Amino acid sequence: MSRNILAPPLVYMSNNRRYRVNLVHEDFNDQRQASQAAMKGNLHNAKQAYNERDLYGEEHNDEIDDDLSDIECQNSIFKLKIHVASSFYGGLIGFKGATKRRLETETSTEIMIPPRVADNGNKSRETNVIIKGKTRNAVATAKRKIDVLVASLRGRMNATHFYGVALNYDEILENFQELILSAQLPSIDESLFQLDSSLHATLGACVLMDDVERNKAATILQSCREFLANVKTPFKVHVRGLEIMNDDPSAVRVLYAIVDSPDLQLFSDRCLQRFIESGFMTARDAQRERVKLHMTLMNNRFKEVYSPDTSTKAITKTFDAREILKRWGDFDFGSVLCKEILLCVIGSSRENKGSFYKISSTLKCE
Repeated sequence: MSRNILAPPLVYMSNNRRYRVNLVHEDFNDQRQASQAAMKGNLHNAKQAYNERDLYGEEHNDEIDDDLSDIECQNSIFKLKIHVASSFYGGLIGFKGATKRRLETETSTEIMIPPRVADNGNKSRETNVIIKGKTRNAVATAKRKIDVLVASLRGRMNATHFYGVALNYDEILENFQELILSAQLPSIDESLFQLDSSLHATLGACVLMDDVERNKAATILQSCREFLANVKTPFKVHVRGLEIMNDDPSAVRVLYAIVDSPDLQLFSDRCLQRFIESGFMTARDAQRERVKLHMTLMNNRFKEVYSPDTSTKAITKTFDAREILKRWGDFDFGSVLCKEILLCVIGSSRENKGSFYKISSTLKCE
């Protein structure tokens, strides 16, 4: 066997890196030149022949992230300002500053995080995270690491907003709750039910931690207007049939009605991808390939039971839905026309009973 196979020539790169020259794949012209140069002992030519792709090069940076175009250079120091919601500051800093120091060490940058609490109402104070470095690539790398860390922190948080369509129309309110309660089924009471005024179909859930993120989410929703061109609006929505979120009807957490609307399905699937790209989606929704259209009717989280032994609140884990599915599994709620997509604040309907959720943004679909 050729010694060139057993002991291939090496090309020495910067930072004490060494690479074996591939002598098999002759279609790589640069590598063939490198191998020939290396075998002749011409290390200088070998280095010139083999050019490693810089994954964080300026061309790559501009293609991947438009925000990197905002990197400024003054006195040979590169600086970038990025918005990070103050709720994530603690995660960026870490215990006694350990996370911040690690990021700075790994990227050879200086990261400045503003104080979370306003200084006596001083509106001129810096509210952005600032990254400084001696090279553009160092700043770009630090920015990406911060983005990944923020995404990880966001994934651990509960959703704050959802976007979807309201279904609290008279045509949908067919006294379903009254039918169930009149049957006097064990463990079923009024506190399990979604409020009639809050009935809706969720298209996606987001974690929005400040006004900047909420405004960006509203802009994203408005940008989805282009997806309305290929669907019929207003959306015709038919609600019929019951299903559960798990496999055991005797231990159910969520019972919902099936929402049938081909045009809304197509539109919502396209919106999903745009919201996923924003990074605002919950960890669960970010893994979806398409939206599951449904209208939540009963949820164990709605039921709060006070423990007799303590003053703390305990949430019931599940409820038995077997009899409900048996009697009303094919219940027809009716059809409506939905003329708008809403971005709403989660939990706001429970604070103001009898009212729909607080609406942050509206996309008209007429």
